[in-house]
Amino acid sequence: MSMYRSFLLKNDFWAKKGNEKEGNVKSEKVFIKHDSEIGGIYAIINNDERKGVKIIANGEEHWFNNFDKLDMFLSRLKQNEDDFMKILRRKNISQRLRTLEI
Repeated sequence: MSMYRSFLLKNDFWAKKGNEKEGNVKSEKVFIKHDSEIGGIYAIINNDERKGVKIIANGEEHWFNNFDKLDMFLSRLKQNEDDFMKILRRKNISQRLRTLEI
């Protein structure tokens, strides 16, 4: 579990307050990342037999038990949003240029 925790912290995720152990009961660990273009990304590490992390982004759940696939997913998520924002900015600039009187 600590490997996933370290990976998430290195990728700018923050541990949710209250992630500490509550008595002898082990609960899931939740990490949160917020990006102005993507929104909220949640990572949940379970303490059961199933090793891995569940990522919730854009209302979709994805399960990863491989660091390479997790890293590729987070990179693609950011890249897709960057491309989308570039398109919106280009459309906005294009509309403004059309309204200029030259």
